[in-house]
Amino acid sequence: MIGGGDAPPETRSLAGNRMELRALWKIVKRRWWLIALPAVVALAYAAYGVLKAPSGGGYGTSIRFTAATPPGSEAISYEDGEYYPWLSSEYVINALTDWVRTGTFAQEVSATLDERGITIPAGAIQGAVAADNERSVMVLYLNWGNPDELAALADAAAVVLQERSTDYFPQFGENGVEVVPLDVPAIGPVPPPLSVRLEPLVRFGLGLAAGVALAFLVEYLDPTLHERAEVEALGIPVLAEIPPERRKRP
Repeated sequence: MIGGGDAPPETRSLAGNRMELRALWKIVKRRWWLIALPAVVALAYAAYGVLKAPSGGGYGTSIRFTAATPPGSEAISYEDGEYYPWLSSEYVINALTDWVRTGTFAQEVSATLDERGITIPAGAIQGAVAADNERSVMVLYLNWGNPDELAALADAAAVVLQERSTDYFPQFGENGVEVVPLDVPAIGPVPPPLSVRLEPLVRFGLGLAAGVALAFLVEYLDPTLHERAEVEALGIPVLAEIPPERRKRP
């Protein structure tokens, strides 16, 4: 039979880890209220923010467009009636997609809305518009807080794409380009961003971590001795100890 002093190193290490875990668990049980308090406060603050925040991320819509320089125009003469029209369409879509992201496009949309009695600054429009493209199709994304204004904004953006592009792309020639919308704008609510939805959980986690740190800090600074082992660790012999009072069951 192997005595405690002759135990293998792996056994002694495992026993030591168990003792450390037990000591940590005792601290958690003793200071649980310090751990819970910051977590509860953080969770309550996050819940209050969720209740006061808007229920959604506004409204959004998207419109797909295709475009090309019409065959027979002075700008381009197609030698291959099957390949070059598609190639030309890709270049046109690339150019229009880049233009949609600029301030001049937002200014043109703002001016078009102003003609209809709707005032929206160009800076706000530029932040609400995004675009992407693949081959000969561009997708225009719009987000806005008011669904009626968003519908007017989408219509004005389509008009600008169809009528104002020649003012900014002289290479299109006098005939310009034909821009064709492939969708009727469908406006719907946009869910809140993922960061907003995860914010309560993040706040609770930070509060819990702060509570754990606070509990161990208080335990480190507290000079109170709670157990017999703590007294014996100071080299003081313990002659007797009084067990905690336990309530008798009725």
